Amino acid sequence: MQAAPIQSPNADSAQIAVDSVQAGADTLSTVPDTSGGQPRLNESFSEAGDLIYTGRFGEALDLLGQNLEQELARLGPKVLGALLVLIIFYSLYRMCYSVLRRILRRSSYIQQGLETLVLQSFRLGGLAFVGVMVLQTLGVDPSALVAGIGIAGIALGFAARDTVENIISGVSILVDQPFRIGDTVIVQGTYGVISEITLRTTRLRTPKNEILVVPNQQMANEKVLNHTIAGALRIEIPFSVAYKEYPDEARKIVLALTRGDARLLEHPAPKVVVNELNNSSIDLSLWVYVPEAEHERQITYDYTERIREALRKADIEIPFPHVQLKLDEGEGRNTMPPPPIERRKL
Repeated sequence: MQAAPIQSPNADSAQIAVDSVQAGADTLSTVPDTSGGQPRLNESFSEAGDLIYTGRFGEALDLLGQNLEQELARLGPKVLGALLVLIIFYSLYRMCYSVLRRILRRSSYIQQGLETLVLQSFRLGGLAFVGVMVLQTLGVDPSALVAGIGIAGIALGFAARDTVENIISGVSILVDQPFRIGDTVIVQGTYGVISEITLRTTRLRTPKNEILVVPNQQMANEKVLNHTIAGALRIEIPFSVAYKEYPDEARKIVLALTRGDARLLEHPAPKVVVNELNNSSIDLSLWVYVPEAEHERQITYDYTERIREALRKADIEIPFPHVQLKLDEGEGRNTMPPPPIERRKL
């Protein structure tokens, strides 16, 4: 009688484990692929490339068309949702932008340059927010995009340092308001009227109708004489008389020219002061006050000519620089030094 083979318990356990693993693998192989469509789409492109390489163009087009149709069917709801989000949030952005612009234009404390800065900042932030909401609806994580933009912004900041400094200075000018559009100023020895303030430059219109463009960094660090910000402006028109004349007589004649001029303020009243006792003249100045600085140059030109004509008619001498030369004849002898003797080298 033949004995039956004895099986070890450990061998049975190992066989059971192998059978379980095989059953799990079979189960996993029957589970449908629930991963994203991007890997499948990549595989389809790879297979289509192989088909095109072997010359089966029709099969490649059929494969691509089938997979694109599936992807469009899968992404259709997301695209519609993103489009709906875009319409809603962009409409809200436009409505808020219109309300903000109306409020800024009605405000008397916000100048045009600051209004432009606020509206541009709101536009940039609003459009960025709408873009982020659309990307999230499509299933795209915008954090990587934001990180990339941040790194690019740092690199751009180093490359365009002067532009960034001008922009920061422009923001400082718009907030601090050392001058406004329409103010009459003197910058770098140039007289002009502020015509425009942007984030990068400030533009002045000179009396010659020229436009002087100054970077905001220089405007923030330069000494700027503002003739408008303090209200009434004093204009000084200098003139001189000879020492033989009486300053009080010249004062009466010059002050008579200011009577009836509607461009001048009555309080403070015009006056003539003595500035300096020069080598050959008495230097005086006519002081007049105007409510608007834009008439400064024209008033200076007018009264300079009027003062000259009034003093000439009153026979008051206006001195001018002159030089007296005295020639010494030396009692008929030639006092000129003899010419130098040229020595020749042997």
